[in-house]
Amino acid sequence: MNHSQARRQMQELNTIYKETDAIYSEFAKRSGMSDCAFWLMYALCEADGKCTQKELCSQWVMSKQTVNSALNGLKKSGYISLILSETDKRSKLIMLTDKGLQFKENNIDIVFHLEERVLQRLSNTEITAMLESNRKYQELLRAEAKQFLNK
Repeated sequence: MNHSQARRQMQELNTIYKETDAIYSEFAKRSGMSDCAFWLMYALCEADGKCTQKELCSQWVMSKQTVNSALNGLKKSGYISLILSETDKRSKLIMLTDKGLQFKENNIDIVFHLEERVLQRLSNTEITAMLESNRKYQELLRAEAKQFLNK
């Protein structure tokens, strides 16, 4: 593959990622939340309504400061509450409030349902190939990037 082909393919891949992200951004906008707050609510709902900030940062590869800022906004708006963890007194368990559960029902559950419908339209082979190729791309990119980022 020559340089020109690689650039065209990279542009197409980036466009697909950005177009997909734009769909989720529309759901965030529809719900009245920032993208970050929406993704945190999405992640909390995936975790059955409770998890720690550390888990959110790790799973969603977001900085602690970004997550903390968005969580403070969600708490102030009444969507979540923070409770000291019984197992680790240094961390707080993030839990959905009744308002957060209502938000889940009116917004996140809709996204979950749409995602399920999309996956049901793909074959197991297509899903496996998509996951494997995206994972391999990410791993190769990380390995290549390390050469430049760790200088």
